[in-house]
Amino acid sequence: MKFSCTVRALPDGRWLARYHARDVGPFQVTGPTRDEAVARLTAELRYRLELCPCTGESYQHLVVEVRDEP
Repeated sequence: MKFSCTVRALPDGRWLARYHARDVGPFQVTGPTRDEAVARLTAELRYRLELCPCTGESYQHLVVEVRDEP
């Protein structure tokens, strides 16, 4: 499954990754690097999806499409 998120650098040097869709609710995470922020977002997304009892699917292979915000 593909999921889209946005990332941007914060003034303090950390990175912010946001997920906006309604399927699991919007949320955001931060990390010290861009890759770490995306990894944390992917982990949170996987956690939220696997809590949904309606699908029974395993979300081990998520594809997160990352778009940079200005």
